[in-house]
Amino acid sequence: MLTIQPFTSSTKLEVINLYISTFSTGLSEQYIDKLELDAYIEAILEHGYSLLAYDNEFLIGALLSCPFLTNDSIPPMILNNYLIEKCVYVAEMMVKEEARGKGIGTALLNRFFQTIDKSKYSDAFIRVWEENTGAIVLYEQHGFKAIATVIQNKMTTDKKEVFSMRKIYLHKKLV
Repeated sequence: MLTIQPFTSSTKLEVINLYISTFSTGLSEQYIDKLELDAYIEAILEHGYSLLAYDNEFLIGALLSCPFLTNDSIPPMILNNYLIEKCVYVAEMMVKEEARGKGIGTALLNRFFQTIDKSKYSDAFIRVWEENTGAIVLYEQHGFKAIATVIQNKMTTDKKEVFSMRKIYLHKKLV
């Protein structure tokens, strides 16, 4: 049975493990510094709004959001055209590989749009790697439109090489 619950300090370790399993293996495999990740997740927990998807007692997905102001790499196109104080940022959207394609991402996004404080936020943004076509399709199905790109440098899991990922910022007006 799928349940969507808020993120609390007691679930932080589960979220960290989901993040590591999502981004340190497979197509987007990269090195993840666990101390930096802990601080990042803690900041989202402190300032953000997040949802967790469970199948029985097992975490299978998460949507972590925060005020867009907390993002340190907002492209100028967005800074110059949106009132950033009124923007929410979906900082992370993760679904366990074996649970993908089963509606978990849709359930998380639907709950997010039902519960986000629209008196506080007028716009939502999300960033996705350009090669994650499944996620791009999901976000577009929920009304997001691509508006900007950035290049992020990442390190291989063995920390021997640096590689670049082109990320797409997508926007949705909240109504």
